[in-house]
Amino acid sequence: MRGIELGPYYSPIAPKKYGWNTTVVDFRDAAALRAEARNHKADGIRMRESLIEEVDIVWRGEPLDTLALARNPDGYDYFIASHTIENSPDLLSLFQQVQRLLRPGGIVSLAVPDMRKCFDVFKPASSLREVLTAYREKRIRHTPETLLEARAFSVIRNGSGAWLAGSRGPLKFHRSFDDCWQEYQRDVNQVDPPYVDAHAWFFTPASFELLIFELGYMDLLDLSIDSLRENQGSEFVVQLRAGQPAKPTPPSGKGKNGKRTDN
Repeated sequence: MRGIELGPYYSPIAPKKYGWNTTVVDFRDAAALRAEARNHKADGIRMRESLIEEVDIVWRGEPLDTLALARNPDGYDYFIASHTIENSPDLLSLFQQVQRLLRPGGIVSLAVPDMRKCFDVFKPASSLREVLTAYREKRIRHTPETLLEARAFSVIRNGSGAWLAGSRGPLKFHRSFDDCWQEYQRDVNQVDPPYVDAHAWFFTPASFELLIFELGYMDLLDLSIDSLRENQGSEFVVQLRAGQPAKPTPPSGKGKNGKRTDN
């Protein structure tokens, strides 16, 4: 089997050194990633510098399927992304690119932050409207409004930006709103702003499942959920399979063309 892992950094899920036939994709090459890890303020990241693997494709925002298929025209059997998709400016375009680079029946394996158990808890769950707007605009960078929301409404609990299920303790804003508001006004006035990374999409397991169902029903996505599991940590794990998703009759009793299907 051949696969792709997007942005594994210091914690690859399918490391090549253990025999996985994985193509590593990241926004920077391995030397830059190792330098960042070596100088990181967190001991746990500095200690894992040696786990960073060589980057096969340095991704600058081009269509990912074009880059990946140029390397392996026969396609891939799996795609892995851990705590990565929530940073994409255009989530639907990313999913469409992933499904195009997969062989029939290929698996997409994701670890997605659960917004109830991380610094995103005060942000509204992402909706179909927002996903379609980003898709229509073909965003390649985050909007000033996305960055304002990411900065101004991020919180910490017990000094951490993520926590286990059942954790208690006061939630505190990470930054002052005034500072974030000033930064937003600078962002709005930039003519050609650089890419700034941020969480743009916020999900619970149920809201993610609903979004995948909606996109499949609208024939915008050809991925269906095989499994979705919430864990004790600040994430949920989901596997999707390439293939036409089911399109059941909506609960209203009307078919996709709006006509009633019951007698």
